Amino acid sequence: MNDLKHRKLMTLLCRAGIDNDTRHDMVYSWTSGRTASTKELFDSEMDKLIFKLSSEFGKKTMNPNLEIERRNKRATVLAIAGRVGFFPDGSSNFDTFNRFMQSSSILKKDLYKYKLDELDELIRQFRGIEANFEHSATHAGTKAWHQKNKFPPNFDN
Repeated sequence: MNDLKHRKLMTLLCRAGIDNDTRHDMVYSWTSGRTASTKELFDSEMDKLIFKLSSEFGKKTMNPNLEIERRNKRATVLAIAGRVGFFPDGSSNFDTFNRFMQSSSILKKDLYKYKLDELDELIRQFRGIEANFEHSATHAGTKAWHQKNKFPPNFDN
């Protein structure tokens, strides 16, 4: 953990008027139950939280319930992405997903930068991708069919 980042995070939390209990609940939610302490945040988690506090929440009081709803919607997007093959074999490699988000998602930005109302549009897009995947998976020999039936890809030309 970077002490400078931690101080910046604590300053932003204080400016936002977030008390200790709310802060611990927020961090617990942010880390999906891994920790409630800001000192135990990974650098990437701390960077994203600082980004949120300094941009969106720096201008208004943060509502932890909205952040939980935002995380749930992000989880929906990631679950659909997993079902349609962005994470083959259950891997946690986000390269393909991140490239897709930056080049082809509805607003062409990283998942964590989507606002609550924008996530509804993104979920709609991913539900469409999933519907197309399911339709394609009904046709033998397609990439989606191979993936859905857990067959190795067909490399014959």
